Amino acid sequence: MEKGYKRYVAVMILCFLFGGYSLILYLMQIYSIFWQTETVMGIRREGEIFPAPVFSRDLREENISNRTNASMPPRSFIIANSSSLLFSPFSITFLIMGILSLLAGFAIWNLIREKEIKTTKKAILDVFLLPDEKKILSEIEKYGGSLTQSEIVKSTGFSRVKVHRIIRNLEKKNLIMKQQYGMTNKIVLKK
Repeated sequence: MEKGYKRYVAVMILCFLFGGYSLILYLMQIYSIFWQTETVMGIRREGEIFPAPVFSRDLREENISNRTNASMPPRSFIIANSSSLLFSPFSITFLIMGILSLLAGFAIWNLIREKEIKTTKKAILDVFLLPDEKKILSEIEKYGGSLTQSEIVKSTGFSRVKVHRIIRNLEKKNLIMKQQYGMTNKIVLKK
């Protein structure tokens, strides 16, 4: 396995994990806002007040017991409209990043799959083609995937009859397509 291939697979897996994680968190937030009656993920129903620790020092037990002394009021906030949490910049950003991450994962997966198909096809062709057929296919590939039959004769050094027979065999194997091009034929590789 190639080193670059392993990197692509690792990035693809990370994209899928992050995208799935962020979408699941967003769906949990939707569930906790609209269908859950108790507090889930720190969110309660509309209009309820609950303390929200802001700093790590607020979470210590001595600070929680000191709050009853009225030295400092407890930090709390009111959720006036709980559905507004879904459309907060943080939530929307997390949702968009999750969707983009999933799309990137699918794009990388598609690229990896296309590369695997191409290398597999090339390996199969190397096994089942004759050396002269390989030479003609490589010449066609070298010139951008299409070449006239007379240009193939010039570049390979084969006779016109030999080129015609090889092209006919390649056409039977469904590897190339022959098109009329004036007095000669244009040979095009099939994808």
